[in-house]
Amino acid sequence: MKKAYILISLFIVTLFVASCESYEDYDTERGPVIGFTLGIDLELSISESNPVIDFPIPYFVSESASSERTFQVVIVADETEVTPDNYSFDASVVVPANERAGTLLFSAMDVSLPDEYAPLTLEFESTSTVTSGSRVHIFLKNND
Repeated sequence: MKKAYILISLFIVTLFVASCESYEDYDTERGPVIGFTLGIDLELSISESNPVIDFPIPYFVSESASSERTFQVVIVADETEVTPDNYSFDASVVVPANERAGTLLFSAMDVSLPDEYAPLTLEFESTSTVTSGSRVHIFLKNND
């Protein structure tokens, strides 16, 4: 009985392994992936005592390069309710040669923030040579 169980188990394992698809459709010429690595939703409350908050948001590139590279940060309009007068950041990120990580300095201020958290989502712009990775979700509100 044990031999039959072993043979049946071996047959099932062989069947699953043989039925797996190949990875030939994977594009080996794919460019780097860049994304934010904050890992949490960022909630910032702006008040009169703290009118501007500067927060560094870390990012990571999957590949290093021998020359510096520039990536564009964009706002995901479908996931954003905060108006542009309430935040600022440099839309271009320069990754130095032989580096894979860095930070984007995000500044939040209360010009017209609501009293409840409003979402703002940032991501790196995807192009034919760059793939966008993880987004960053920021929630802003007026705390006064």
